[in-house]
Amino acid sequence: MTSIHRGVMQTWLSIPVLVGLLVLSGCGPGVHHYILVDNLQSRQQFAEADAVIVKHQSDYGDRNAVLYDFDRGMMLHLAGQYNESNQSLTQAENRIDELYTQSVAAGAGAMLTNDNALPYEGEDFEKVMINVIAALNYGYLGQWDEALVEARKVDHKLNLFNDKYEKKNVYKQDALAQYLSGILFEAKGELNDAFISYRKAYEAYGDYRKNYGTPMPPTLPADLLRVTAALHLEEEHQDYLKQFPSARWTTEKELKGQSELVFVSYTGRSPIKEDFFIEAPIPEKKGGVYVLRVALPKFVPRSNKVKTAEVHLIPAAGSGGAVSQRTFLAEDVTAIAKKNLEDRIARITAKSIARAVVKYQATREAEKKGGPVAGLLANVAAVATEQTDKRSWRTLPGQIQLARLAVPPGTYTVAVEYYDTTDGLIERKTFPAMTLKAGEKRFLGYRVLGPQ
Repeated sequence: MTSIHRGVMQTWLSIPVLVGLLVLSGCGPGVHHYILVDNLQSRQQFAEADAVIVKHQSDYGDRNAVLYDFDRGMMLHLAGQYNESNQSLTQAENRIDELYTQSVAAGAGAMLTNDNALPYEGEDFEKVMINVIAALNYGYLGQWDEALVEARKVDHKLNLFNDKYEKKNVYKQDALAQYLSGILFEAKGELNDAFISYRKAYEAYGDYRKNYGTPMPPTLPADLLRVTAALHLEEEHQDYLKQFPSARWTTEKELKGQSELVFVSYTGRSPIKEDFFIEAPIPEKKGGVYVLRVALPKFVPRSNKVKTAEVHLIPAAGSGGAVSQRTFLAEDVTAIAKKNLEDRIARITAKSIARAVVKYQATREAEKKGGPVAGLLANVAAVATEQTDKRSWRTLPGQIQLARLAVPPGTYTVAVEYYDTTDGLIERKTFPAMTLKAGEKRFLGYRVLGPQ
């Protein structure tokens, strides 16, 4: 028996400490303020929602400081405070790096109760979403180099995550990050890098279709055809022509004479974690039964009735007709979260069983030293404290959709219509008129929770 396990069992012998452990077992952040945050989001009051998060900072506590940074980073992003959002996201990333090495004391506390006793350092997909949201922040600011730095971090992170696992995760590439990189490189005129990123996005979306049901963006064939033609990559260009014979595309020269709006749509709400339990009664030699309980987590989707949006670029009077495009699914956050957790469930199960064994040993020791009542109380505490870590980045959207509209230079009004899964109109949003210059790429985003 290790010295840690001996210390654990000695702690369990103290009944007052058992009461404290019951409290500690549920030490995740309160969720009541999220109801108010969602209500404010549904009314597009993102600065006010951020103020609610700040007001409840003490409810997060030290163990959930990363979650606090996550929530502020997302809400400031939606509020259009992009630099402030990146400050919060960078702080979350720095905290996660510091948490990489857990203290022995924190690990022992988790063996006593559950992983809620540990500081939250985020799921793998949440750590990646830090950089996706940061890249979009810089995209809205028109800072392409900084956006590309964030997008490139995604590949590095996913490689590190998968290197430390014996069984490779399904989530080994982020298709949205690759696609954004292609758009950004093309905006800078770096076509070789744009082609590499578009090609990686094409490969990644192949995996996304198989693993998450996310199809390839309908705009990607045109991107591949355009850049291969511009780079005179005849073999690759002919190959893509065969793969996408009906694709309509413009040349790089034609695109430079136009303006492009990249519309980003954040729909629905991210999934939440719930417990599911495995319980096994173990008969005792002296009669009675010990209840061995193992808790495991699962991500549960939250209702998202938003299907798509129709984006219209309406030119100023007398300057031509409107250009319209439906948004397409670029990142199914809910599907990635579920699959990413399923990939590591074997590791979680092994840890949960080890924790259950430690609790069982501690219960037997308690009974030996304090009698049947002490043993019973220890068993009750073991069952009551067996919970999964249900913390997650709750302010993320359930999906990220995109639309890309190329138009002649000019002044345009952007009108967006959101539709539900039955094609019923949910919401109509009109943005202030914007002037688009030749060769310019402009990012614009909008958040819709949809009917709840």
